[in-house]
Amino acid sequence: MDRCFASTHKILLCKLSRPAPVAVIHGCPIALGDITEEIEPIQVVLGDLACVICLNIISSPKHLVVFGLPWFELSNPRSDLRTLL
Repeated sequence: MDRCFASTHKILLCKLSRPAPVAVIHGCPIALGDITEEIEPIQVVLGDLACVICLNIISSPKHLVVFGLPWFELSNPRSDLRTLL
């Protein structure tokens, strides 16, 4: 989740015990710097899937919320990428 988006919406943040690098599956950067914070756990409901997740806080004004590989592995979404782009 983008840091400014979280701040604007008064979302509570928690410090990570140690910084983690941002890794993107296709190698392009989406954020500046390591991950040092995350949001408190929230429930996300998408269709029939409901799960509790913590989103990492990054500086990414063009991508306000980014779901990572762990979420995709959990949810196993079926999407036609042509309709999403």
